[in-house]
Amino acid sequence: MENANLTQRLAEAIGRQSDDIAVDVSLDKRIITLKGKVTSRGEQIRIEDAVGRLAPDFTIIDKVKVEPH
Repeated sequence: MENANLTQRLAEAIGRQSDDIAVDVSLDKRIITLKGKVTSRGEQIRIEDAVGRLAPDFTIIDKVKVEPH
């Protein structure tokens, strides 16, 4: 899967969960980095699970911070 296509699919999946998350994809290293803030641990887990389903063979680095209101 090409980088632009994967990045777009990930952004769409994450966008349904949160608009405050940035996605960086390294195809050559097979790493996806998530950065941003969410309001609950549950939301953080849902985002990571969505990314894991779309790119199961990638390593996910989750730098998303939980900041409750």
